Amino acid sequence: MNLFHLAVAAIVCVALVACSRRDSLFSLAPNYSAQTVQTVSDVAECIAGRWQSSVRHLSEVRANGAVSIEAQSLFRGIAIGVRLRPHANDTLVEYFQRRVADPIYRSMVRECTRTLVSAEH
Repeated sequence: MNLFHLAVAAIVCVALVACSRRDSLFSLAPNYSAQTVQTVSDVAECIAGRWQSSVRHLSEVRANGAVSIEAQSLFRGIAIGVRLRPHANDTLVEYFQRRVADPIYRSMVRECTRTLVSAEH
């Protein structure tokens, strides 16, 4: 095996590792975050209802007053998710996407929140 073959093999290995990341979607920086006066449950119901017919593999996890909703975009299969947490008397809303997903999913999240403060990322 010459140096060229070794370099190609190394590049292929790096590409495979990079494309098969198993990090949690929620370990990434949020793509959108906002604070709303609505309850965690109200926002979760709204987002899950809107995403229901436009995503694949929708799952919802509730723990310690927080809700995480995770799914895959319908056509491209990109991992998307929302984490909702109580914050003082409000709800903190964070939207995540593994890669650039269709903007409709982020729009649905925004439509489900009456925002007090939002931070575009």
